[in-house]
Amino acid sequence: MSASVLNKKQCVLCNKSGGILVCDGCQQAFCGKHVSEHRQYLAGQLDGIMQEHDILQQELTQPSLKKNPLLKKIDKWEKDSIAKIQVAAETARKTLQELLEQSKEKLLKTCSDIRENLRASHEADDFSETDLIQWKKQLKELQLEITSPSSAKLIQNKNAPIYIMTLKTDDSSNDQGANKKEPSTSSSSSNLDLQERFVQTLGSVIVEENGYLAKCVDARPSFAYIRGRFLYSAGCYTIRFRIENCKQPYRIFFGCMASKTALKENDFRAADSVGWFGSNQVYENGRCSSNVSKYGYKSGNIKTNDVLYLIIDCTKKQIRLFHERLKTTCTLSVNDNLASFPWQFLLVLCNPGDSVRILPNL
Repeated sequence: MSASVLNKKQCVLCNKSGGILVCDGCQQAFCGKHVSEHRQYLAGQLDGIMQEHDILQQELTQPSLKKNPLLKKIDKWEKDSIAKIQVAAETARKTLQELLEQSKEKLLKTCSDIRENLRASHEADDFSETDLIQWKKQLKELQLEITSPSSAKLIQNKNAPIYIMTLKTDDSSNDQGANKKEPSTSSSSSNLDLQERFVQTLGSVIVEENGYLAKCVDARPSFAYIRGRFLYSAGCYTIRFRIENCKQPYRIFFGCMASKTALKENDFRAADSVGWFGSNQVYENGRCSSNVSKYGYKSGNIKTNDVLYLIIDCTKKQIRLFHERLKTTCTLSVNDNLASFPWQFLLVLCNPGDSVRILPNL
């Protein structure tokens, strides 16, 4: 604090003009009494800065109980990646099991034919070294087909849903001569999520555009069932649908069911299914209700071109239906004792000409 006597200046606190001193820092004038208070105020500010310094030094020298935000992001990435891997692995297992089941009948027929040839040749005592070599070759090929079906191959998808997270350091702050700031990079741009498609069907329905569009083609109202390609057993996933066409009254079912159950008639009424239908109907593991006040679901609000989000939350054991235009969300709990994991989404069309499209993931 430097002191200079200014006859015309007044204390900023009491407006007295006697014994005025001017602070070099804030350039304000104070009387003798208030200059001491101002000095005490500055000393308090210094104490606060010193405390902040001590806290920072403590965080640097001792393990912090708070988790760094970047570590939290890495933890979330790890959890999400594991969930996606589990979904992809479960889907691949189920597809392979279905393929093996389908090829079993053909393999049994081949095995029976070989056995018949062996029996006939043995009884007739009519075979040579050439026959033995041929039968050994057939048995070897059959064994190989059983263990590694020729129609099944594991392919590494370069557009995989798992992306690699790396830590990028920016040293530009240490370069005093740097005038350009390098643009920040985001790993989210390479995060290509799993994309659902319509795969399994039952009834008068056609699937077009590489599995993204499903149409009910019956000339009269009838149930057409469609399931997706992926199985869900961990994590939370969102599938976006657009109602391309729907006749009134609205009669389209959105929901999920246990994947272990084969697609069949009236699946939406089964104990292992949960979802929303027309006439305000809500299906919960075999029970049907049209109680709007309880569930908040009004099927009559859904129109052509509306976008609906089906959110499959395995962690909370529930599914949610979000209406993009109305900004409303309906939630249903899923009893995993009745609808066991993994789940598949279930779509049911009814009115002739009704069609639904799967939209790209956000």
